[in-house]
Amino acid sequence: MADLPAASLAWLATHHGVITTSTLRAHKVGRATIERLLTIGVLCRRAKGVFVIASAPSTLEQRCAVLSAAHPNGFITGPTAGMLAGLRRMPTTSGVHVAITHGNHHLQLPGVVWRQTTMIWSIDRAPRDDGIVVAAPARLAFDLAADLRPLDHLSVVHQMLDTHQVTVDDLVAIDARLGHRARPGSGRFRRTLEAVAGHTAQQSHPEVALAAALRRRDVPVEHQIRIVRPSDGRPIHVDLAVPAVRWGIELDIHPEHRSVEGHAADAERRRTAHRAGWQIETVSERDARDVERLAAELATLYLLRCRALAVHPSVS
Repeated sequence: MADLPAASLAWLATHHGVITTSTLRAHKVGRATIERLLTIGVLCRRAKGVFVIASAPSTLEQRCAVLSAAHPNGFITGPTAGMLAGLRRMPTTSGVHVAITHGNHHLQLPGVVWRQTTMIWSIDRAPRDDGIVVAAPARLAFDLAADLRPLDHLSVVHQMLDTHQVTVDDLVAIDARLGHRARPGSGRFRRTLEAVAGHTAQQSHPEVALAAALRRRDVPVEHQIRIVRPSDGRPIHVDLAVPAVRWGIELDIHPEHRSVEGHAADAERRRTAHRAGWQIETVSERDARDVERLAAELATLYLLRCRALAVHPSVS
């Protein structure tokens, strides 16, 4: 492309069409050339010292890259960073959330949600190779508490724990550093932290929602309980269970359960559980559409199991 060296073109191709004055100058593109490229429409100015190439499509990632370049000490956070990270339960309609420090001058741009904070440490920021700077996982988990409903936030934190993006120790540390009753989401984050501490991370949102609904009905379910095979001592895992009465729930909601191999594996796992003296309830994808109805039915089955074993249910 006219007047742009190969280095700049390569940069634009890997940075969503966004480039800064400092990068152009590092590529030996001077001020006069930049002004000429702006005049003929090859480049478009998006902020002071931040440009996009006109041929690049306008995307969420491009907007994030522009904002990251315009505010190099800030970071993309909230639902926007959650979407970029592939987290579940993110709002479908939301502006681009950007965290900057108080007093920092920011652009008045439509669709941008500025989140001013008194505290940004280097560990809060996670630069990506494409020029976008997002919230580090622990900071994102904390920030999302201000955006999501309690159950959705709990589900997202379980996802981040299950995929090893954060540890409980990371969450405890960020709560100690940022938690304050005047900070939005602090109370919700603390309640989520209390809910996940000491529990195995849950792999899906239906599992999180069902567990919460069962606990409201005094069914003390635990997650990913191991049952030892009587035949060879190898373990199998049950999604939700009350080990004291050897009662469990399997959520057959993922696509692999619908395959021939998946059906066979599920059937073999249930037979193994039965041989070990467990009662297993199976939940289908259709069942999970109405969690409250499902939880009420399962709570009744749990009580019947307790009565059959002459065990009085209690909440741990």
